[in-house]
Amino acid sequence: MKKLRSLLALLLCFAALLPLGGAASAADPAPFFLTVRAADGGERQVRAYEDGYPGNVYLSLADLSQAMKGSAGQFRFEYVGTDNYFSVVTGKSPTDAPDRGAAAPRGGVVYLDFTRSRLYCNGIERRYYTYREGNRDLYMGLTDIQLLLDLTASWDGDDTLVLDPAVPFAPDLNELARAGYFDAIGAIVLGDADTGEILYFKDGRRALPIASLSKLMTYLLLCEASERGEISFSDSVFITEESDRISRSADGMIAMSSGASVPFAELLYGMLLASSNESAASLAAHAAGSTEAFVARMNERAAELGWTTARFYSPHGLPVFAGGAVPAKRQNEMSAMDFFKLCAYLLKNERQITEITSLQYANLPTLKYSTFNTNTLVFNVPGVTGLKTGSTDRAGKCVAVSLPITREGETHNIVLVLLGAETTALRDQAGEILLRWAQDHYAAADFRLAA
Repeated sequence: MKKLRSLLALLLCFAALLPLGGAASAADPAPFFLTVRAADGGERQVRAYEDGYPGNVYLSLADLSQAMKGSAGQFRFEYVGTDNYFSVVTGKSPTDAPDRGAAAPRGGVVYLDFTRSRLYCNGIERRYYTYREGNRDLYMGLTDIQLLLDLTASWDGDDTLVLDPAVPFAPDLNELARAGYFDAIGAIVLGDADTGEILYFKDGRRALPIASLSKLMTYLLLCEASERGEISFSDSVFITEESDRISRSADGMIAMSSGASVPFAELLYGMLLASSNESAASLAAHAAGSTEAFVARMNERAAELGWTTARFYSPHGLPVFAGGAVPAKRQNEMSAMDFFKLCAYLLKNERQITEITSLQYANLPTLKYSTFNTNTLVFNVPGVTGLKTGSTDRAGKCVAVSLPITREGETHNIVLVLLGAETTALRDQAGEILLRWAQDHYAAADFRLAA
């Protein structure tokens, strides 16, 4: 496996370093055929697209299933019309499909929808950004294909892609870093929350905006107020005017009206899974009398715990404008290292948080709202138990993730804090690569820290 890492790193840089997750309103990509060969099988022309930049390749899953037919990496790809989702079943021979004819010339008009289509792999829901061609096909980025199918890819010459199902997808983090893969991410800390051992580190001591990751600090203070008997998770919470205003704004998530009474638990689920800003505001006011008092306590508690880079202005992570003729736009911030410590503290002292943050879906009956977990890694990496995503224009795309891993007979919580990614797709993809690296290497007998 190790001999392929350098080659794999170059491939990842070629296919994944370029901006990920282009907007759906961008010009439709131009189609072409790419030669794909299974390392232990045949060769086939696969329809492909380049999203915005040369080398940012998306491949047809329908065509790719035919190219892998008869190899160890064969899979069946189909659209399940009764339930409106696409299915990948590994190890199954694809249904025979004729060649789809010559691709339109580069520059031809092809209309595709860039979105997260419903996709299941071996019956388990997975979430990747794809181009969708109606109900016929999905086009997936090359790196995400390697993640989905757990295989490695390499280029044979300039125009032949070789997929090797015998070699699991296992990029070397140091190779990726040297090639610049992580340059589009502000900060990364990956470590063992139980021992404090840091496994991978990039710019982790610089304070950066944390957006809705702030809600984990809000959760900590709510738990501590409950333990002191000041509030109860069985309380009913009155919706504040601030929550009403937020719910009607562009930052609103769940419709709420001031004065309404909502179960504490529903607001908690809304805050942690849907990242509801209005839920956080009402919970904070319930616990401290006002959001201002609650924010003051957030800063006091962070100082008590030694998280010196923490600066809080709101319980939810939305920007706050200071008064004055030229108001300053202030955002909650923290270093990735201090936020790693916050996550470790939560997992040690408030372990019940993962009972919520590990869920993929939840219903909030009083609020008449159904939600899914905004943390895509809960879907894409088996065993992930949380914790939270965040995003503002200035903060970029952020995530804090927890993943229990067994090492030498003991289960430790691995925590990843990733701040300031350029796109959601990059945040999710890099997060999955880092967590898979931890799974592959952290439990190994010859494990060594990444430089």
